[in-house]
Amino acid sequence: MCHFMGKQTVILIFTLFLTLFSCKEKQGKLSSVPLNEIVTEIANCNVLMGSAVGIAAQRPEQWDRYDVLRSKATDVELLALTNDTNSVVRCYAFQALVERNSTDLFPVVLRHLSDTATLHTLHGCIGGNQKTGDYFLEAVTEENGNHNFYRLNDKQRITIDSLILFGVGNKLEARDKLLSNLHPLNQYYSRIRQIAVDENNNMAVVTLAKYKKEQDKALIEKLLMDAKSQSYGFAAVVNFPDRSFYHTLEQTLKHEVAKTNTNHSERLKLLYQAIVQYKDQLSRQLFESILQEAKGVQRIYHADYLYQALKFYPSPIYDGLLKPIYSADSTKKSGT
Repeated sequence: MCHFMGKQTVILIFTLFLTLFSCKEKQGKLSSVPLNEIVTEIANCNVLMGSAVGIAAQRPEQWDRYDVLRSKATDVELLALTNDTNSVVRCYAFQALVERNSTDLFPVVLRHLSDTATLHTLHGCIGGNQKTGDYFLEAVTEENGNHNFYRLNDKQRITIDSLILFGVGNKLEARDKLLSNLHPLNQYYSRIRQIAVDENNNMAVVTLAKYKKEQDKALIEKLLMDAKSQSYGFAAVVNFPDRSFYHTLEQTLKHEVAKTNTNHSERLKLLYQAIVQYKDQLSRQLFESILQEAKGVQRIYHADYLYQALKFYPSPIYDGLLKPIYSADSTKKSGT
């Protein structure tokens, strides 16, 4: 048995050695390719890939191209490529500059606050899309454990946030993230309401709800009555649990218990989080009736939604409704 395991280990080491040799051989060949051809090949592939993709976590040739790009190109060349016509080239060039941390990238970030070109990405087995401007911002703001990379300072972040919030028609996802995290300060209210009304921005309505103003209730009610926007409406109620919204929430939950749901519905998680805000006998009785009416696996799902909501927003009024159950989904607090 030990002899067999030894053979397997030798084979594994030999395979890894061949893979490493193959990668180095490919990189060696690519390193002799002119930089403009590397850039063209990156653009033709048109997907920003990480260092390992697929189930087997293989190193893709696109990453080899990026490796050559960041090692061969000068800072001046990379800065020029941040304005390339291809979004993948722009982002790879910017990422290389972030890793070098030898150039002030704040002006580059400012230029790309309106860059809404779609960027296709692949990391591991997860593919996705995001706006190029969002990629630039994340590259210089998100913590990744490497303190040698370029990062915006506090003053620069405040400037970016101000431009995103008060700039007209910004379409980056960064603005919704900023809105969701804003504290309800008086100096922001008029601008947030303007974004909500003039641009029909649902996240702005969620943020407005933090101010708990009577004049904004109609905007929240509109979201609650729209099937496509209900999740935002529920998140708004988490921030502003006015009694006028309760009937709509109650009827929605009673309708949902008769449907076949799963335990991965963000919409229902938000619905439960909204209802638990009322902390009264009516909401408790509603939950009791739902748990009685739900059958089989549906009862498990609804009990789990309620458990998660109470984990984030506990209240003595709901004590004894259900026993703690295992929840595989570590949902983050929403709507606040």
